[in-house]
Amino acid sequence: MKSMIAIPVMCLAMNVEAACTVSKPREQPVIPDASVATEQEMYRAQLSVEEYVRRGELYLECGYMNRRQYNRFLSQLELVAEQYNRELGEYQSRMRLVADTE
Repeated sequence: MKSMIAIPVMCLAMNVEAACTVSKPREQPVIPDASVATEQEMYRAQLSVEEYVRRGELYLECGYMNRRQYNRFLSQLELVAEQYNRELGEYQSRMRLVADTE
């Protein structure tokens, strides 16, 4: 009886993995130095980081990794987002300083 249940479950699991066509993002986006970055560079970085995180989250949903790999990759995604947010905060502070002097 248990084997009769296990076979459909295994087939379903194999179909879910086969249906996942998302590949793991290989390269992290380049985050510009906020002390010299232009608005356009920061905007491009934002789009790159958002795409990287979005693709990473989709890849995590596929379930290709064991728990340790999953947690390591999730931490990597969070780190990239944190790095961008830190640079963005510095960029915004710099822009406020420039605006106050004008």
